[in-house]
Amino acid sequence: MTWALIPSRHEAGQALAGLFYLMLKRPEGLKLFDTTPVGFWRSFGAFVWTWPVQCFLWTGVWRAVPETRPDGAAETLGFFLVSGGFDLAAWLIPSILLLAVSQLFGLGDKFARLVVVSNWYGLFSVYVGFFPAALRYLAPVPDVLSATLSLIAYMAVIGLYFRVIRGCLEGEVLISVFITLMMVMTGLTISELAFTALGG
Repeated sequence: MTWALIPSRHEAGQALAGLFYLMLKRPEGLKLFDTTPVGFWRSFGAFVWTWPVQCFLWTGVWRAVPETRPDGAAETLGFFLVSGGFDLAAWLIPSILLLAVSQLFGLGDKFARLVVVSNWYGLFSVYVGFFPAALRYLAPVPDVLSATLSLIAYMAVIGLYFRVIRGCLEGEVLISVFITLMMVMTGLTISELAFTALGG
């Protein structure tokens, strides 16, 4: 039953193709998302595809704040369990917020679509964040350049998310801005809580 919630590579590829279409302002990308009840729940399973990269990204905390680096296997396991819990919260809470927004603005018919697209966008955004993080480990780049690349990646993720959500809402600019800002603030809040919990 658990495996039934994990999307296949074919589903992931199709959803990512849909995202790229929406980024290019091509509404036919919406047809590539499975917004049926089954597809809705399976989109949450995209978290499984992101978790290894999320773990890698959390090790960046060790570099930024060396005192947070765990000692021994038990502390390391605890570190990833705590960080994974916050990652899971960051994956689930947006859907609850989207439900509230959908009810507030009369978008009940678009709720499933918003959640499915946002979940798959989460997969895309995690891998975008992976590249500047990996560069810090693999190449001796200056801290200023590394921070600049991370900022560029972060701003690109925000801008593209707005474009994708606007495509989902068929051009509704103000609501798209509201949803984008809501998701940014939610992500920042959860990250801050996670960093505090991990000893930062």
